[in-house]
Amino acid sequence: MALDKIMSSCRTAAVTIIAVVGIVALSFLCVLLIRLQTSRGEPVVSTAATLIGCLIFGGLLIYLCCMLTHHAFSYWRKAHLQKAIRLSEAMQMIQAHMHHEKMDDIKRYSIQIFKTKNELQHGITENVDCNEVSTFLSPMFFNIDRLSAFGSPYYCCDFDQIQSIIESNKAKWGIEEQSGDVAAKAIAQEQIIAELHKKYKERTEDYTAASGREGRLKKQMEEVESHMAVLVELANKVTNEVKPPRNITEDGIKTKYLAIGKIYGISKVPGAYVDIFRNNMPKEIINWGGAPKQGSVNEET
Repeated sequence: MALDKIMSSCRTAAVTIIAVVGIVALSFLCVLLIRLQTSRGEPVVSTAATLIGCLIFGGLLIYLCCMLTHHAFSYWRKAHLQKAIRLSEAMQMIQAHMHHEKMDDIKRYSIQIFKTKNELQHGITENVDCNEVSTFLSPMFFNIDRLSAFGSPYYCCDFDQIQSIIESNKAKWGIEEQSGDVAAKAIAQEQIIAELHKKYKERTEDYTAASGREGRLKKQMEEVESHMAVLVELANKVTNEVKPPRNITEDGIKTKYLAIGKIYGISKVPGAYVDIFRNNMPKEIINWGGAPKQGSVNEET
């Protein structure tokens, strides 16, 4: 605490010194410009415009230097929180849900924002080393922290400060609210439940996809088993009915295949199964010469 007070005092002194030095330097510059413009015989309008431009540019430069000094001191400022809570959960505790509500409450209650090196767990985390994010409410180009802070597990608040805000509102408005500890635990449980719901949804989607794949494989296996049964019966039928020198053509095989396949609900003859049959039957009973001539005596259909 003593170090924090010293750093805060040094920061204030440094910003004040830079502001004073800047104002004095700007004043001398304005006087020099007025003398220069007057010695050259410039019109009053030109002199006034130059002076106004110098004041605006110099004022912005002084302001930026003061801001940079302020944030430079804050950047190196370490903090240790006895109890820390994620920024998103702190906003839920003070009933701030929309982005603009969160920003308004941070400004209204002067809530300090901190950033840690390690990810914080849900709920209250004790003894947290962090850095204060002094640029959180800075305008324009210092707003990079606001883009990622809400919802991040690395941005947090002092739980005691949040609890004091809740107690103050309770006393001021007579609102019956949960105690800070209970509210923090409830929020942590809500976060855990939300994560469990998310994981459950993912597992359900995985299971649905796996069930779909299993169903397709089961259907394919049933089709394969039906074709295997047809091939066995077809081999038996052709062996008994076709005797050398007679042989059977590819079309004859397909015709017999469909005749047997009707029993198993097969309406099409896959070429792969026909090729399997032809390649594994005795060569002398298979017609390998393509489509037979009309009226051939060596054909069995």
